[in-house]
Order: sequence, then structure tokens, then C-alpha cells
Amino acid sequence: MPKARTKYCPSCNTQGLRPTSNPNILGCKQCQGLWFEDGSLNHAIAQEHDCIDQYDHELHLGPALRVSERLCIRCRVSMTNYQLLVHYTTEIDCCPACDGVWLDKHEIDQVMHSPKLKQALTDLNQKVSWKSWLFQFLTAMPAEYNVTPQRTPWVTRTLVVLCSLIFGVGVLSPEASEWIFTNLALNSDTHNPAHFVLQLLAYQFVHGGLMHLVGNMYFLWIIGDNLEDALGHGAFLVIYLFAGIMAALAELLLFNTSQGPLLLVGASGAIAALFGLYLVWFRHASLTFMIVIYQKKLAPHWYFLIWSLINIAGMVSGQGGVAWVAHLGGFGLGLLLGYLLKDYVLRKNPLIAMLNQPEAVVRR
Repeated sequence: MPKARTKYCPSCNTQGLRPTSNPNILGCKQCQGLWFEDGSLNHAIAQEHDCIDQYDHELHLGPALRVSERLCIRCRVSMTNYQLLVHYTTEIDCCPACDGVWLDKHEIDQVMHSPKLKQALTDLNQKVSWKSWLFQFLTAMPAEYNVTPQRTPWVTRTLVVLCSLIFGVGVLSPEASEWIFTNLALNSDTHNPAHFVLQLLAYQFVHGGLMHLVGNMYFLWIIGDNLEDALGHGAFLVIYLFAGIMAALAELLLFNTSQGPLLLVGASGAIAALFGLYLVWFRHASLTFMIVIYQKKLAPHWYFLIWSLINIAGMVSGQGGVAWVAHLGGFGLGLLLGYLLKDYVLRKNPLIAMLNQPEAVVRR
């Protein structure tokens, strides 16, 4: 009986690749890479995703790049480097003779998530359309290009509904409107500590006009779903309310009392904190910006830089009627929390983590 040929690891060239729980997949104990026999990678990816029955990596790989320095464990011929996806530059090694595939340790998760990566990058790289142009031209609101959340954003929807209901009640009843602004708006002249704490929470649900409400709720709607998906419902709500409280305290701290008492309403401070979180965790997303009639997709750091400069200019000029400090304070808090929680969020959300890697190519 002929002796079985020793299989050398294509990466570290050690002897004796070991079978895994799947006999068609061999693993290297030293470098922890995996060898997939022809067809076994397709099957492994299909098992990873309930939404697909079969996955043919040859149909989804990017272009062939070059002859690899690594040798096929069976054929002992040079393998070929392929780009994993058209817009994802990780390179994997494929044998041109037997169609076996070698994955280094850091490539395994990327390949297993490649169907979701492909769909996400397709969505992110969409070009602006006449529909998004018309929407932004008529509303002055940006269009967002981001990954689709995996869970329903119940907290975001509830916040939008509550703010809208409170505003609607105030519009329908002048008496109710007076009560809302007297009791729920944050008033710096409030002396009752319990009432003041209530106002720190409640002021975030009160808005001074229709455009104030619509602008805040639109931004909460388009970015809240992704943040709620990344954090979970409970953590998202806690951060949102906490950020609103801290933004109000920042406004109170720097408010010039010689102008009279501060009356603060609106979710702007809390939503500004969401901007900071979004900027740190979703650098791959795009928000459109319009200059007169020219619409351009911008990365979040450029979009929120423009937003920050507008708020700084408003604060420096002393323009009244807008809580500039609450906006900037909330944004700064969001950046800080985003940085502190980034590793936790990326561990919980591998797709977001992969899209934050330099291998992901996003077209603006």
C-alpha cells in the first residue's frame, strides 16, 4: 500500500496538516490557517449563513492578481492570488489545478462573511440618483448610504413617535402647549431638585417648532437604526438619554445668565452625541451634501466637520435661539464614548469591524 504524501502547510511550510471536524478541511496547528478541498469552502460558507443554500466562491471572487509564492498541498504547483471581492482587497490563494483554497487565520472570518460583505459594499458604493438629489434639493436633508441593520430599531422608532406625539398635542391645544413648556422644558430658574431632574430628561422630547422637530427626528431616524443595531436596544436608550442630560448641563454651564433664564427644548444635544458615535464606528458610511444644486457623497468625518464648523461659527458670533454649546458638547461626548466603546462594538459586530478595515474599498 503506497504511503500517503505528507501535506505541508502552504503558509509556514510545517508538516502534517490535521483534519478538522470536516474531513475536507485541514488545519495547521502552528499558524492556524485552513485548507479547503474543492467545494468544501462553498459548503462551509453556506452553513454560516441561513439565507443562502449554496455559495460558489468562483462567482464572487474579485480579479486574479498574480501567481502566489505558495504551493498547493496536493498538486505542489504554484497557487494563484485572487482578491476576495471586487471592493474588498484581501487576497486568498487558490489552486488552478484542483480548486483547493488556502486561508490564513486572519482571512477566515472575512471569507465566511463574504456574502454579507459583498451586499454591504454594493449598498455602500451605490451612486447618487435623481431621487436622492430631488429629495435633498426639496428638503435640505442628506441621504444616507450605510449597511442595513439586522434588528428592528424599536427604541429609535419609539423616540420619534413620542417626540411627534408631544409636539402634536401642543399644536392641537394651546393649554397643553403651555403646560408642556412650563413643566417639561428645561428652565434654569427651576428650584425644585426633583422637578429639575425631570426636566433634564423630559426637555429632550419637547420641540419648539415643526422644522425643529422634523430636522431632529430625521437625523435620529437615519442614523439611530444603525447605532441601535450596533449597541442593542437598552444600551442605545441609556446613551441617548445620558447624552441629552450632559448636553443640557454643558449649555447651562456656559449660558450667560445676564440674558435671563435659559429655556431649553429639543433632542439636538442627544442626537449630536449620536453623530459622534456614528463618526467613530461607521467611517465607511456616506452622507450626501449639496452645494446649490451639486450633490456629493461625503464620508462622515467630512460631513460632521462641516456641521461642527457651522455650530462653532454660531457660538462665536453669539447668534441666539440655538443651543450651540449643547450641540458641540453632545458631539464631543459622542466622540469620547465612541472611542471608549469602539473595541466592544466591533467585537459584537464583525461585519462593521471588517468594513472599518483598510481592505474595504468605499467609493464616494
